[in-house]
Amino acid sequence: MATTSRVHYYHADASALGGYLERPIAQNIPPQVPMSLSPSGGYGHARTESFRIDGVLSYQSAYTQVSGRLSDKPDHGWVTLVTSVVEGLNVHEVITADRLVAQISTEHPLEGNYPRVTFLGTRFDNLKVAGCPIDVTLDLDICDQNLLKGYPAQSCISDKVFLARVAEQYRFMNDPKNLPKSVKNRSIPDWVKERYNPKTVQAGKRSSIVSSVVKRTDGEFPGRQFGNVFEVPDVGRVFLGELLVDCQSYQLTMLRLELGCFSSGNTSAAVAKANGGTDPPS
Repeated sequence: MATTSRVHYYHADASALGGYLERPIAQNIPPQVPMSLSPSGGYGHARTESFRIDGVLSYQSAYTQVSGRLSDKPDHGWVTLVTSVVEGLNVHEVITADRLVAQISTEHPLEGNYPRVTFLGTRFDNLKVAGCPIDVTLDLDICDQNLLKGYPAQSCISDKVFLARVAEQYRFMNDPKNLPKSVKNRSIPDWVKERYNPKTVQAGKRSSIVSSVVKRTDGEFPGRQFGNVFEVPDVGRVFLGELLVDCQSYQLTMLRLELGCFSSGNTSAAVAKANGGTDPPS
């Protein structure tokens, strides 16, 4: 294994499901199948079978894994991989999916401070809303800073290419022309305008930015969709492939729910997070 005078401190976390309910009964949902990577690296894996909160949500099985090591390849750095998989997800018999996979891989350089980031392996399998198939097209290169080789010289939230992609996502979500033709109410809700305002996406203006690995969705269902965000009657708000990026960390949540109707609360499914740091900085 290659040697280096610098020390890398790994950081990776994964969970299959978590959150809380306020209705029909107040209930905390502790993180399911949680897994964290040692700062020294290594490997960890956990798996569980069925989980159920009757009448609200369930899954058939889930697993998480984390790993971190110095690459054996010449001139390559410290590699971290984090994966969260949920199989047979069911929310209110309305939101269903055969499989959700969140996967993040980062590689920190031997010299330098900012990692290369990929989401290869991330996917939705057979996602449906009210029995209607939803075809999801992913942008797994959203954090690619147009590098053919080497490592970034700055973080994503300071990179003009990344910020332009996020701003374009926000503009798409706020354009009534992008609503499916079958939607009668074509007004954009205030909460979408406030959360996804493209004018707020500027380098140095925010400590973190919410974007999505979802490029587009195809399929009609009861409700409305704004890019990767759905409003579903009797369920609430559904967020697909939500990516939270700050100066050096990446958190991917494949399905986040703001429940509101038969039940209320907030839950997240298939969550992966990776960052890490190297000392001394260079």
